[in-house]
Amino acid sequence: MRLPRPTEGGDFTPVPEGNWPAICYRFIDLGTQSTNFGDKRQVSLSWELKDDECVMREGPKAGQPMMISQTYTWSMHEKATLRKILESWRGKKFTDADFGPGGFDVRKLLGVPCLLQVVHENKGDKTFANVGSVAKPIKGMDVGELINPTVFISLEADEFDREAFAALPDRIREKIMNSPEYQRLAANGGGSGREGERGYAQEDEIPF
Repeated sequence: MRLPRPTEGGDFTPVPEGNWPAICYRFIDLGTQSTNFGDKRQVSLSWELKDDECVMREGPKAGQPMMISQTYTWSMHEKATLRKILESWRGKKFTDADFGPGGFDVRKLLGVPCLLQVVHENKGDKTFANVGSVAKPIKGMDVGELINPTVFISLEADEFDREAFAALPDRIREKIMNSPEYQRLAANGGGSGREGERGYAQEDEIPF
């Protein structure tokens, strides 16, 4: 799945506020969804937090790292949040060659470390954690190993992974299934069933 051209379109403990080392483990194409600003193609990015303060304290996953996800409009407009996030993360601007066919493949985000700013938002009596910014980790920083398996969901016919899609939480699958992109995919027999890829070799420079 390549970057689009700039003109293309319960009770829980939130992750603590702060700047935390993290690793991206999931990229999900949500398809076109209804928003307060009209119908927008959206994607979701998820990170595994790699700090002792960001560990689940209770329940069956006690001791495991917390995760955080953020939804973005699938747009590379120069003012789009996703473009700003990715450029900050890679530490350089995109060029025209990065967009469209033959350009930057977002699958490369999986397994890549970063420094993640988490900010809180209060809604009624609940507090939600949001991703404020994403930056390159400090040179030489060891963020540790990724525990969660990497997940890549694209609604492009030649990239759709049926097994990975079937393993998603029901809430996310149902949201995707309501999108016109998924419905077209299903009507045409549904994708290639290719396997996802996992992992990264941590180096001084981010590999994307």
